[in-house]
Amino acid sequence: MSLSYRTKILVDHTLGLIVVLVLKFAAKALSLILRRDHSIPQNPRSIVVAKLVGLGSIVYSGILCRALKERYPSAKIIYITSRENEGLAKRLYGVDEVLCIEANSLFSIIKSGVGLVLRLWRRRPELYFDLEVYSSFSATLATVSLARNRYGFYRKSAGFKKNLHTHMIFFNIQRHISEMYSQMALCVKAKPHRCVKGVFAPTDNGRKESQALLSSWIPDGYKLVLVNMNASELLFERRWPSERWTDFLAQAAERWPMHVWLLVGSPSEAAYVSGIHERLPEETKMKVHNVAGKLSLEAFLGLVERCDLMITNDSGPLHIALALGKPTVSMWGPVSPNSYAPREGVHEVIYTQTYCSPCLHQADFPPCEGNNVCMKKITVASLLQATERILGREAETLPGSDNADGVHITCENLVDFNPVILHGNFEL
Repeated sequence: MSLSYRTKILVDHTLGLIVVLVLKFAAKALSLILRRDHSIPQNPRSIVVAKLVGLGSIVYSGILCRALKERYPSAKIIYITSRENEGLAKRLYGVDEVLCIEANSLFSIIKSGVGLVLRLWRRRPELYFDLEVYSSFSATLATVSLARNRYGFYRKSAGFKKNLHTHMIFFNIQRHISEMYSQMALCVKAKPHRCVKGVFAPTDNGRKESQALLSSWIPDGYKLVLVNMNASELLFERRWPSERWTDFLAQAAERWPMHVWLLVGSPSEAAYVSGIHERLPEETKMKVHNVAGKLSLEAFLGLVERCDLMITNDSGPLHIALALGKPTVSMWGPVSPNSYAPREGVHEVIYTQTYCSPCLHQADFPPCEGNNVCMKKITVASLLQATERILGREAETLPGSDNADGVHITCENLVDFNPVILHGNFEL
């Protein structure tokens, strides 16, 4: 039986913390004996970057991977993630190898974790970047990897990491995720570019597969809009109400007759998307097609590269579109757009803040228990207006032009970093 996300958190916060306490004692004792040198290595042979969950965060971790590869071009960059994220992790610039955790059951987590540690021992990483903030399992992997320098994020609620990671970087929820990962790169004197565009690209096979799909649906002169109405198991409360998607799509298909709308999603999301698509009026279905669960990752990336706009909840596909330089309209609620929303390109961000928003920055589970008022306050009219502000532009005002308005921030505006705040534990 597959473990739910909530069960995984419960196991991590109970059994995982017991393991951490044992490791902290062992690390402290061994540090007194080994007295290892924790200065920045000049020519590391292998470097680990670990981000187990969160598709959007994995996209942004490409900023760190790219900076590390530019700083250490001869080093092997090893990426650790969950099996479902393997395909995207392999596409990140600079990544040479991906090692996966199987997270279907507690047994599979332990078994794959042991196998992963054995492979890490053979590769002997000198630098290890743990991008999970609250996970005791991820901190355990970093510690038992025996990497000389282990970098991790610190918050009061993640204080258990002290003496496990050798270097702790403050996780400032008031700053953008691109800044946080850039701080990691600065720890080893790498020079990160906070612009996420270009951290990966579709393959030629993916482009051909997506083009073959579109050839029967996109007449000459028509434009393509991708619609992602999903949110991962990490937080279903990020989803906009399904009945509003039905209303929006019916009005959008009528308002923009020269656009074709594709509903996208993973195989696990296909049933949810199909339920919404089936409720659409028959005349709307002529312009709105459902491809959820029918695309490979490579074909999906090719589809995003080809589209003229993506409309989406706050979720991984938003950040994929950003990395491929596409305009987006995104809706936010449990998560603050100040921390994760696009910061370069042409985008429309819709955020109607409520008292408890953004809850995800302060709690493992939302206090509303599914009654996501923050998303329900976003109206169909506001999404139509945001879509109009992008689709209503003339060609010369689209991304890349000098007179584009909206959220348009070039990468050059984002290179001024604050000095890194680095705390060295210098244990094992």
